Amino acid sequence: MSIEQLALADLVEAIGSKQFAASAFAVVEQAFQADHIVVQVVEEDRVRGLFTEGRLSARVAATINQRYVERYYMLDESLRALGNVNDKAPTVVHVDPGGQASPTYKNYFFERTGLCDKLSIVSRREAGLLLCNVYRLKDSGPFTRQQLMRAKRVAPVLSAAVWRHLANVGEPALPAMSPSLEVHQAERAALRHLSARESEICRRLLAGASNEGVALDLNVSVHTVRTLRKRIYKKLQVNSLGDLYARYLGAMSAEVNSGR
Repeated sequence: MSIEQLALADLVEAIGSKQFAASAFAVVEQAFQADHIVVQVVEEDRVRGLFTEGRLSARVAATINQRYVERYYMLDESLRALGNVNDKAPTVVHVDPGGQASPTYKNYFFERTGLCDKLSIVSRREAGLLLCNVYRLKDSGPFTRQQLMRAKRVAPVLSAAVWRHLANVGEPALPAMSPSLEVHQAERAALRHLSARESEICRRLLAGASNEGVALDLNVSVHTVRTLRKRIYKKLQVNSLGDLYARYLGAMSAEVNSGR
């Protein structure tokens, strides 16, 4: 039995146990030399972080996962491209960090963490989309074509094991990782009064981008961002970014998820 087969056997045996995350990382490490794995479930109204394991420090890994499920998923171009995944078999998507439209997202999740490449093993069930995101560090270099083929080979077993593990444990291993803000109809209605460009700026502000970051993302001047930001505040009847975040983060997330 090969090392990869032994790792898969250990993964199945670890279903429902505290060792499951470490076993899942051992599979992707042995099968296609991944450096880290983050597993999340995308549901209709939230993103849940299940576990994160690998060579990133525990503090960095937990922080970026929490920031992602709270707000940065709104800037993840690859996530919006996965809506057509069916429930027949998992799909392996090679995500090029350079292809991300948002410099803010690239800086936060790749440049600041030392990660350089990403594969997403995606599967769908009634509970939502399961994302097994696996990464390579800059010192390891990008995934090769051969490693991508190996990822496709283990994807069915890995996905099935994670789904079974989730069914057994019931709740994510990562605490307080999903937004729980109540979405009010009044806030959603107010957001619909924003123009398309105002909505783009509002989404980025809620994701933590500065005026300069928004300007870079949208290829406009900082002056334009400041002007439209004032207009957004006036339309939404808020006086500060704190007010905007407190009242509209959940509503904006719902607008994005509904495909507005």
